[in-house]
Amino acid sequence: MNKEYNNAKLKTDIQNGLINHFEFFDLHKILKEYKDAGGKQNDAYAVLESLRGDLKDDSSEDILLELLDVVIGFCSPHIRIWD
Repeated sequence: MNKEYNNAKLKTDIQNGLINHFEFFDLHKILKEYKDAGGKQNDAYAVLESLRGDLKDDSSEDILLELLDVVIGFCSPHIRIWD
C-alpha cells in the first residue's frame, strides 16, 4: 500500500468527513483513493466499523452504513469499489 494512504489516514479522513457533513460521494471518493493506493477491502471495512461507536448523529451513521455497504459490494455496480 502507498505509504501516504494507510488505514490510519483512511480513518482520519472518513471521520473528518462525517464530522464536517461531507456528502456521500465525497466520502466514496476517499474510499476509492484508498483502494487505488493499495488498500484492502477487509481493512477498509474494519476501519469504517471502528467508527460506528463514535458517531453522534443518525445522518452520519446512515452515511457510514452506506459506505460499509459499498465496501462489501452491496450497492449498485456504478458505485462498487472492490470486485
